[in-house]
Amino acid sequence: MNCHRCHGFMCPADLFVGASDSRRDSVRGWRCVLCGEIVDQVIAWNRVRARDRLLSKRQRKPRHPVLKVQVSSITCTI
Repeated sequence: MNCHRCHGFMCPADLFVGASDSRRDSVRGWRCVLCGEIVDQVIAWNRVRARDRLLSKRQRKPRHPVLKVQVSSITCTI
């Protein structure tokens, strides 16, 4: 797996989420050896959602139609 930011090598890592008196909670994730970028399941899911929202916005039609007005023999776009 390659890093999203620097394209370096990502290695598996145990990421500690919180600590209580009795035990520690950890999550499996990936950490870049070069830049330190950390990716877990939540970060990856948010990136996918953001990419999907961006793609859906690109596919939408403009909100207001473009009007074309004929003035004598010249076509003007307003």
